[in-house]
Amino acid sequence: MTRKHLLFTLALLCSQVSFAQFIGFETEIPKEFTTADKGKIALSTRYYKEGKQSLEWDFHSGSKLNVSLEQLLTLDEQMENSYGITLWIYNEVPQQDSIRFEFLSPQGDVSYWFSFQLASAGWRACWIGFQHMKGNKQNKEIASYRLIAPERKGRIFLDRLTFPVKKMNDRTTPDLQIPYNNSLSYRDLWHWCRVWQWEQYKYDIPLPATLTQAEKEELCTVEQRLTTALDIQKAPKEAVSKAYDVFQKTNIQRSGTGFTGAPILTPDELDRSKGEISWNDLETMLSGFAYDAYYNHSESSRQNYFTVWEFAISQGFSFGSGMGTNHHYGYQVRKIYTTAWLMRDAIWKTPNRDNILSTLIFWSALQETRRPYQYGRDELLDSWHTLLMAKTVSALLFTDERERVRALKGLSRWVSSSLQYTPGTIGGIKVDGTTFHHGGFYPAYTTGVLAMVGQFISLTNKTVYEPTEEARQVLKSAFIAMRNYSNKYEWGVGISGRHPFGGSMKADDVAAFAYLALSGDLSGEGNAFDHHLAADYLRLCEKDTPEARYFKTQGITPASAPQGFFVYNYGAAGIFRRSDWMVTLKGYTTDVWGSEIYRKDNRYGRYQSYGSVQIMGYPSRLSSGYDENGWDWNRLPGTTTIHLPFELLDSPLPGTTMAHSKENFSGSSSLEGKNGMFVTKLMERELKNFTPDFVARKSVFCFENRMICLGTGIHNSNNEYPTETTLFQSTFQKGKSTILVNGEEEKEIGFKKKLSGTTEKLLSIRDGYNNHYFVKDGNVQIQITKQESRHEKTRAVTQGTFASAWIEHGKAPKNGTYEYLVWIQPTDQELKNYEATQTYEVLQRNDSAHIVHDRLTDITAYAVFETYRSQRDSLLSLIPAETMVMYRKDKANIIMSVCDPNLNIEEKAYTTKNPSRVLEKRLELKGKWKISTPNEKVTLTADGKNTILTVHCQHGQPVEFSLQQN
Repeated sequence: MTRKHLLFTLALLCSQVSFAQFIGFETEIPKEFTTADKGKIALSTRYYKEGKQSLEWDFHSGSKLNVSLEQLLTLDEQMENSYGITLWIYNEVPQQDSIRFEFLSPQGDVSYWFSFQLASAGWRACWIGFQHMKGNKQNKEIASYRLIAPERKGRIFLDRLTFPVKKMNDRTTPDLQIPYNNSLSYRDLWHWCRVWQWEQYKYDIPLPATLTQAEKEELCTVEQRLTTALDIQKAPKEAVSKAYDVFQKTNIQRSGTGFTGAPILTPDELDRSKGEISWNDLETMLSGFAYDAYYNHSESSRQNYFTVWEFAISQGFSFGSGMGTNHHYGYQVRKIYTTAWLMRDAIWKTPNRDNILSTLIFWSALQETRRPYQYGRDELLDSWHTLLMAKTVSALLFTDERERVRALKGLSRWVSSSLQYTPGTIGGIKVDGTTFHHGGFYPAYTTGVLAMVGQFISLTNKTVYEPTEEARQVLKSAFIAMRNYSNKYEWGVGISGRHPFGGSMKADDVAAFAYLALSGDLSGEGNAFDHHLAADYLRLCEKDTPEARYFKTQGITPASAPQGFFVYNYGAAGIFRRSDWMVTLKGYTTDVWGSEIYRKDNRYGRYQSYGSVQIMGYPSRLSSGYDENGWDWNRLPGTTTIHLPFELLDSPLPGTTMAHSKENFSGSSSLEGKNGMFVTKLMERELKNFTPDFVARKSVFCFENRMICLGTGIHNSNNEYPTETTLFQSTFQKGKSTILVNGEEEKEIGFKKKLSGTTEKLLSIRDGYNNHYFVKDGNVQIQITKQESRHEKTRAVTQGTFASAWIEHGKAPKNGTYEYLVWIQPTDQELKNYEATQTYEVLQRNDSAHIVHDRLTDITAYAVFETYRSQRDSLLSLIPAETMVMYRKDKANIIMSVCDPNLNIEEKAYTTKNPSRVLEKRLELKGKWKISTPNEKVTLTADGKNTILTVHCQHGQPVEFSLQQN
């Protein structure tokens, strides 16, 4: 390309980029707008969606509104896939016709066009990209566009016009006006955008001609329970006051066939500096006025309630409207539904009843339940959490009781069929009880979800609408998992997603334990209710509730905290528990992301899954020594990291970072549910400020209250910043959290010492929370100091005082190693009876395998990175690469577990429906063996003097069995 051609091309590109986009109607009609035939255009204050004016177009049959472009727009492939047009159109009277938009070339060719249906009155969004328009799309040059009127006389109003939009919203929502404007709506992921698609569903459940007495009684039962559940006894003064404040600012005034007032827009389009409002403001007004009208019998609030409804519907929060993009609306409208139930009698009597009910039903997405749940549909947690109550209320708002019964049946069927284990990494509940959102194990999204599904079970308990027992069994597994990974209500940083120091079970989640328990015995013991869930409820519930009193009268006592080792390899995680403490172990794989980092959330959370070993010794993060203020984000306990300045650790991408590993050997295994192990083949991705050759092989062996932590092959080329393995970092309070170093108390801020641990001279450290660390291999830096950090959202400076210890591997380490034992809250007697290093023996520690024998439990555990062959091993002569094995002798038998944590999912995508595939593991046992109890996942075949053990692993779950010598 010549320099002349290059300059011309750059000039052309620059001219396209500087293209004026937003077209306003506040001062004058833009000169590019002209009409032909008998049509007229004028500025109008009658209706507006931005500022105080819109463009009124009075048309006759076939009239055209022409809009010329200041300069030619030439679409290339990328532009065609991203450019489009957005505006809002006000229609005064619903019609069965449409406005046609045509985009013209300089020669007058129409290569792109679309139609906008005028079937609704009020403001409706008109958003569409070129890739979804109609037309032959042959001529890529656009010199102008025009609106063609239907074959009649009429008028519409235009506002908020932007053309060309250079990047159309990926979640543009199809609706009644333009049902084909976004192909992504048919992807399972974009569930918010599918409301109009689901509106096309027809019930496959017939409408009953009449209801039986039993049907009427059960319907009445559910309605009464819903009223009780949503009755808050009195109107909250603050909620009522806020409703009046927002109402005053909104300044709703009747005008023409509609209203003027603060425009209602979605968060993606909202500009609050201009006084615009969104769904949450609607929720504030409608819920506040409903409370005041219902509990205080306020006539002015009742009138305001219905005025806001009329205004909202006119503004586009209505049936068949997508408002441009509706994503995540469920989080902002929940109280609209709960208070609509309180106002149902008034709604049924109001002249605008049908519009209000159709809006409520449409936006609840109840229409999805006209058919059975679509297996593989993604993002269930959002739907359960934000719209299940909305669906329930909407189902019961039909004026015809027969419609209510049919809607409840459809909803119950949908809930039951959605409560099944979902495949791959799509949202929902996995076979190990983990709950998925954003393609990963996500407790922060689980809280609230279990509460809502539990409440639905409570509302429908012992009626035909109750979810099936199979569905409730699946739900129970999620409750048990949450119980296991929470101590008492909170979980570890490693599994916290983008909320590193936040998230916990709430009171309504706890209440759901009782609701599920009362739905029937899911333990198979034949009791009237589930005694195990009831005991868990009593442990978690700190209030004197009717359910708690009932369980106690039935002889139920609070359960102890969970004990054992729990495998959650859909999250590459393990949970190790004894007494009242909990350890969260976390890695990541090709199928499991390491952390969720947003542009303004969890900025410094890169290392959450770098082999973290976080001890929560007490019932909260804070009481266990974890405080965000002053926290060094490089030093999550157990992780091996490159210690970076915060500006380099900050979010590496302008959007979301959810890095996956290129390795798959990361996760946990267990033996008899009591003891376990964790392994991670650590590697870092090639991203900004990352070190792509950073690798390590790490393992943790968990026995009773001891953890043996091993590391080998620690390598990277970063010669600017040191690599470390953190033992602990915990808040320090003088006089309360003194640490011990080789038996000496250290209690002064400013303490700093570097010591080495060797086989001959063990380094002993006790943190301020009664956990003891015995370092056998490593140069350890220990300190008590005031730390300055950054807030994970705002980057604001935070400060705190911490005691920390870490193993130094140096800059650009080559084949770094470590070995240390963590003894969690040992008693004085334990420390007296056992010498730390005598409790276990490391049989092998290199890049091929980490093998440990625990002398106190007599368990031998293998973390095999590369194929293991041994002549000296007393039992196993061959273990394939990337396998975890644990076993112990039980008299003449051997109890063994084999696990490959790899989910083995074929498709690597943000989310996938591809299921976990079976992995075959072929081990060789010395001698002749047979299986004690048949197991379909295990086969043994003779091979000379030895035995071939074949184990089929799936879902990252350990396969456990008992062997006896043949």
